[in-house]
Amino acid sequence: MGDQPTPGDALPDRPADPPDQPPPAPPETPPANQGLFLRRLDAWMEEHPWHPRVAPFVVYVGFLALIDSARASAPNSYPFLYALQCGLTLWLLLRYRRLLPELTLSFHWLAVPVGLGVAAVWVALGYGMIALSPKWFDSPQPKYFHDMPDALRHGSLVLRLVGMAAIVPMFEELFVRSLLLRSFNHWRRTGIGVLQVLQDLPVIGEWVLRTPVSARTVNHPPIFGNEFRRVALGQLSPFGVFASTAIFAAHHIPRDWPGCVFCGVAYCLVLAATRARGLGPVIWAHGITNAALWVHALMTDDFRFLG
Repeated sequence: MGDQPTPGDALPDRPADPPDQPPPAPPETPPANQGLFLRRLDAWMEEHPWHPRVAPFVVYVGFLALIDSARASAPNSYPFLYALQCGLTLWLLLRYRRLLPELTLSFHWLAVPVGLGVAAVWVALGYGMIALSPKWFDSPQPKYFHDMPDALRHGSLVLRLVGMAAIVPMFEELFVRSLLLRSFNHWRRTGIGVLQVLQDLPVIGEWVLRTPVSARTVNHPPIFGNEFRRVALGQLSPFGVFASTAIFAAHHIPRDWPGCVFCGVAYCLVLAATRARGLGPVIWAHGITNAALWVHALMTDDFRFLG
């Protein structure tokens, strides 16, 4: 063939061999225990939609007992423990942000009147409950801020404002107005879901399995995860509003329960009206409420509504 070299033709130059290079180093293998906890935590968070929405709430509430016990013996430890409490909670929210698409910071003008209105009603109802029965509903005036040196006191109050107006609204709305409101949308399915959870518990689960009502769970897939995925953010039902508000009130003292009811209904309505923006508007409303309570405490020197 015309394009094939003849024996007398010179062969084209062969590309030069690359210079000798050391073989690539094998990838470093991290120690067996390095990052093992985080890998397991990441996997657990991805297993179920409840996990990344419950964990920040549990961490924050769990720290409350530690802080309360430390106040008695070391009141100056408060700002450091509170910073750790808020820091760990915020770290969870940021690390698993990709699993929380509804967690936004979008603003809506409704947040301002609702936030301020809830704060005013919360304080008025609280004082009303105290007047109704001081024995049952009044609480001693917290003194831990007053017992601190001035610089530490001022720093603690600023830190408390950041925590209650920024961190708390994010994890609490994620837990209450996203997770609970959607998972507990229907009373019958919620009852089946509760039975499913009880059946998985040690000791009591065996007893529940022997009861006639346990037969109702046989033909149902896991309820709570499916309900959360099925119900859209901001889709309200009477039972969902009731159940989520009741759980919201359960981690407040009895004096604040009427305020919790008003607050729960108001925030649910804000969420329903602005759900296209995610949780952002109701987070803003919650943050404005808490900031107003902080201002009330400083103006009146009454710290009972700061907890």
